[in-house]
Amino acid sequence: MNKGRALPMWSTLTVLVLACGLLLAGGMPLVGDPEIYRSPFMLFLGVVAAMLCLWGGWRIAKGQRAQFIFGLVSTFFAVAGLIVLCRYGARAVSYAWLGGVMWFGALGMACTAVVGGLFTAIFGFFVYKLMKRHLWLAGLHWSLLLVGIGAYLDYCGERMAFVPLPANGQTCAETVVTSEGENIKLPFKLYVESFTTTYYGEDSYSIYHQEGEEWVLDGHPELQVDSLRYGDELWALEDLKISSAMPQPFLLLPGEPNRLIMRDARPVKTYSASCRIETEHRGRPEVRHHELQVNSPIECKEWLIYLNSYTPMGNNTLVTLQLRSAPGRLIALVGMVGLIISTVFWCWWRKEKPADEPQPVIDPAVLYPERASRLWDVSEQPVAEPATAPKDEAENGKEKEEV
Repeated sequence: MNKGRALPMWSTLTVLVLACGLLLAGGMPLVGDPEIYRSPFMLFLGVVAAMLCLWGGWRIAKGQRAQFIFGLVSTFFAVAGLIVLCRYGARAVSYAWLGGVMWFGALGMACTAVVGGLFTAIFGFFVYKLMKRHLWLAGLHWSLLLVGIGAYLDYCGERMAFVPLPANGQTCAETVVTSEGENIKLPFKLYVESFTTTYYGEDSYSIYHQEGEEWVLDGHPELQVDSLRYGDELWALEDLKISSAMPQPFLLLPGEPNRLIMRDARPVKTYSASCRIETEHRGRPEVRHHELQVNSPIECKEWLIYLNSYTPMGNNTLVTLQLRSAPGRLIALVGMVGLIISTVFWCWWRKEKPADEPQPVIDPAVLYPERASRLWDVSEQPVAEPATAPKDEAENGKEKEEV
């Protein structure tokens, strides 16, 4: 094996083994320690990896660095134009579908989409002409660098807090307290107006009777349109009560013994919260309404709002929201998109045709010096006899006559 190649190969394998060990140390659910990712050693490794990515991309683009940088900028504008084209094009179609005065909005959205398409076409042409296959590999290294920078900014400047709000549209959140105890004033007011829960299956009810301190199941009343029937007894659904002390709507039937009707618990399918945000936009008050769902956060003034959990409270619901400010999120997102694009184009970009090189002229004297010396050495060549000139026919005739 070539020693020059063996050293980089073993260095790469060592780095991969160490990285896998760190991931297992932090990711094992039972014996792992997730805090290892926030340790000074992990930060040091991140800085070293970022510097290696920067140096590697710069070294790969040697001789074409200006072309590489301009190609990356063109790629950014081409992707941004494509996003604008898809986003505003979809809005133009939705507004045109509504008809009426919404056609004016559809026209404006369509113009914006056309501008995005022009950006994609123009800068995409620059990308096609400037970028080469090895330059995409350099872009992959720099994309990893952007991901690392975004993660470091999040580590240094991330702020997160949990806010419980009743779903009554009256209580607002203006300040939050982070896990570190920092009191932060929000640049907006947040309300939860209503809360919606959907379940699997259909509603069902059970009836119990009391034996001492326990409730024993008797059976299941039949659910009709707006009432419950159990034998000859009939109860209206609107008579059921809601209390914070009971997990489900219920109806207490006094008598001997005491009986209880309760709706059966069902697995939750989905839940969502209708939120109202009061803020300012360009110096003017603005009110925004959003339907907040699980794993679908909303963004306002550089804050991300997540729907975390809920707790039934009688006729109301206490909704717990998670607010997070991540200053490096956009940089990390750009790095992730660049990582995907660079990897795909690095694998599938057109290959460059090798230039036609002139064929070298080989001197036989260089390849076969012994034969050349024999061919060109005059001393070794046999001496040729001088050739005699042919006689004239007339002279030949005279000689014959004399004879």
